[in-house]
Amino acid sequence: MAESLFPPSEADAALPLLDTAQLIAALQAQAPEQLAVICVSQRLAQHLLRVHGDAQLAAGRGAWETPTILTLDSFLRTQYETVRLERERAGTALLPLLGVQAQRLLWRTVLAQSRSEQPLLRESEAAQLAAEAWALVHEYGLSLPLSGGSSDVERFNVWAQAYAEQCVRLRRLDPAQHRERLLHELAAQRLPVPPTIVFAGFEQSTPLLQQSLAAFAAAGCQRWRWQPPTRQGTVAAVCAASPEQELRAAAAWVRMRVEADPEARVGVVVPDLAARRATVQRLFDEQLCADRPGTAAARPYNLTLGEPLASLGLIRTALQWLQLWHGGLGYADAGALLNSPYWGDSEDERLRRAALDARLRAEGHLQVDLELLWREAQDLPGFAQTLRQLREWQHPQRRLAAGEWAERISQLLVVAGWPGARPLDSSDYQAWQAWRNALLELGRLDPLLGRVPFSAALTQLRELLEHEVFQPQSPPSRIQVMGALEAVGMDFDHLWVVGLDDERWPPPGRPHPFLPYALQREQGLPHAAAAQELAYAQHRTAQWCVAADDVRLSWPRQEGDRPLAPSPLIASWASNAQELQIDDLPESWSAQQQTAQLETLLDAQAPPPLPGAVLSGGARLLGDQARCPFRGYATHRLGARALEVPGYGPSAIDRGNAVHLVLELLWRELRDQAGLLALDDDALAARIGAAVDQVLHKLVLQAPQRLRPQFRELEALRLRQLIRAWLEQERLRLPFRVIELEGRAPDQDAASMSDDTVEFEGLKLRLRPDRIDQLDDGGCLVLDYKTGSRLAPPWADGRPEEPQLLIYALRGAGAQEVLAVAFGRVLAGSTGFVGIAAGEGVAPGIRALGEVRGLDDSSWTAMFGRWRGQLATLAGEVREGWAAVTPKHPRQTCRDCDLHALCRIRESVAVVAEDEGDSA
Repeated sequence: MAESLFPPSEADAALPLLDTAQLIAALQAQAPEQLAVICVSQRLAQHLLRVHGDAQLAAGRGAWETPTILTLDSFLRTQYETVRLERERAGTALLPLLGVQAQRLLWRTVLAQSRSEQPLLRESEAAQLAAEAWALVHEYGLSLPLSGGSSDVERFNVWAQAYAEQCVRLRRLDPAQHRERLLHELAAQRLPVPPTIVFAGFEQSTPLLQQSLAAFAAAGCQRWRWQPPTRQGTVAAVCAASPEQELRAAAAWVRMRVEADPEARVGVVVPDLAARRATVQRLFDEQLCADRPGTAAARPYNLTLGEPLASLGLIRTALQWLQLWHGGLGYADAGALLNSPYWGDSEDERLRRAALDARLRAEGHLQVDLELLWREAQDLPGFAQTLRQLREWQHPQRRLAAGEWAERISQLLVVAGWPGARPLDSSDYQAWQAWRNALLELGRLDPLLGRVPFSAALTQLRELLEHEVFQPQSPPSRIQVMGALEAVGMDFDHLWVVGLDDERWPPPGRPHPFLPYALQREQGLPHAAAAQELAYAQHRTAQWCVAADDVRLSWPRQEGDRPLAPSPLIASWASNAQELQIDDLPESWSAQQQTAQLETLLDAQAPPPLPGAVLSGGARLLGDQARCPFRGYATHRLGARALEVPGYGPSAIDRGNAVHLVLELLWRELRDQAGLLALDDDALAARIGAAVDQVLHKLVLQAPQRLRPQFRELEALRLRQLIRAWLEQERLRLPFRVIELEGRAPDQDAASMSDDTVEFEGLKLRLRPDRIDQLDDGGCLVLDYKTGSRLAPPWADGRPEEPQLLIYALRGAGAQEVLAVAFGRVLAGSTGFVGIAAGEGVAPGIRALGEVRGLDDSSWTAMFGRWRGQLATLAGEVREGWAAVTPKHPRQTCRDCDLHALCRIRESVAVVAEDEGDSA
């Protein structure tokens, strides 16, 4: 750890102390140009501004001048701006400053130029690390080139020299160089400075800070040091069962403290906040916003460390529009764009766009471009008009300057109707302003980019937005949730520090890979060594203990399957730690439940079908009713189903349909086993090939995007081999004749086919058996093709999940008696029959009734009676509208279902516990 900024020597005399009351009095007594406070962080600057504002209000003032309380960089740039125009007129102005995105671009350019000699696996991350190393070199006054390092250090030396040369070539200053020049100007008394400077929150001495102190001294400033307030309060340690329970307890504790004293200042420190921000926000919203839902601006607490600008819905929609115009979107991004509320004129239009998204997914479109959307959106006049205008715009391959592309981007989004017709709330409005600033920053890249195609400009804009941290301004709050660094110099009435276990605190050392390790330890660079991190953690822990009247230090006892112990730095309090007991739900939610007037509705009973209505799904309706009554109702009567997930090549449904269609075409020609046996191998191969080609041609016309030439060729090969293997099984059967295919006779034309709606146990269903064969020795075989790997024979199932064979058998085959039912497994490596028959020898894999285990039926007729009773029960449930969430096999049934969000099965403790036990 580097030595203290103010060691016990003449530094104490050179920099006298000011406590908070003295600082506020000085700020009130002097004009902003007479006194400036230089803070270690923006968070501390905001804190001191709020303390100053509270003091002014307490003094009865309604208005006052804003004091100069800034970070060092902000102060130097502000002072330079006051004389910049004069310096420009005098010809002594500093060179322009490189923007943040310009720095990233320049570092990547430097690394790309060295790619041939020194290839990198992750060039973007290496560029970011190189920029960090460059900043550390200048902050700690290290001399380039660095010596005594590894090959990575040598690489950085080369990159740093090239980067400096590029800055000279472009006549730009890097921020680190710019700060050094400003300090030089300050020391030379060429920048206006206030007579008095107060340093606040600096706990570590660095060469940059010493250089700053010397510069202010040379400028004739009187320098002071602000002494943060210390409180001699109580410190207690608490232990939670898990990290989530620990955060939930901290949030509940904050709520109780604020309810007891609305004026209390409450802080929560999360040392690893950057990694846990989403969880922290969710749990604090749960506890503090349970009775006041709203936007981020309405939150009663301030959460530091914002999220990337590119992750906001408003900005994501803009980027998706630009990507669509450039070349197209993947189906997921296209769906997000079509469902976005940040463009369009009405909610009705957005619902129709959602239907378009579902249609595109069902058709298997992996990529969506302007041309496709324009063709498919003709029933949406407003949307189609927008797409037509975008299609007529200049092609994005034209090369323009970055500033020109920024202007074009704004125009494109206006045409697209972004950010929408509805008023923006405070957070979205601030995001929109941040977007405009990002476009200005993009325009500043002209000297580096030159004239580029739209793709390059879009890449730069997206990267800029991904690195820009967005945190909307919110009203002042007395509740602060922050990371360890943001808490420096701040004091509270109540403070809770979470995550102080032996793995997180002290944090492990993280020396920089591009700087010599020995040099980092010698100069005291951040995170250089474990000993340094220990000293830092000891200092921070000690500061937290005197930062509030009431301090709590906590750690989780376990994370996942890994037990945790308290950090050794809080061992003296951990021995008397309190075990946290916290409800899983906020008290406000429990209170609402206790006082609410509940209305009970039996949602297991749905309205029965209308009399005479033809129900969708056919036999699958009864199968889904058997699996779970709610699934049968939601799928076939509500039409609920998950969105399709397009994939490469034909889908499983496509492949199954192709098998059915090919076999139908073949047997309409062959008619019986004799026709099959009459063909030699070559003739059979020709017949199969012709049928396969005919079916695939039809599929290509229906869904060309799923069956491109390469996939068509592979699918044709698969089908030929699979159908040939199946027909070999058909050759081994006893003689038969096909009397029905897909619900009609082999010689019957589809146009002349009568309605396939039948009455079954009081339900009107559409039934089409795949195939019915007449056997030479009398009776019929009902056959259902199966092309999937999962097969559940229904003849011994109390609630048959695959009831189609049973229904077709009970329906009968005209004057012929059904003496066998079977699945035809048409699956690579597992082709054959799986069935049951009244007698023996029907076909390989079809067993006689007496040979099937698990059947207690005394006869074929008795088994048919049992089937009818089971299916009558299921049909009765459908007629009565029975839709209870009662899965037949909770683990398997629910795993294969996509209705969880609708049925909310996960709210059942029993099912969740069963799932967890199974996974364990």
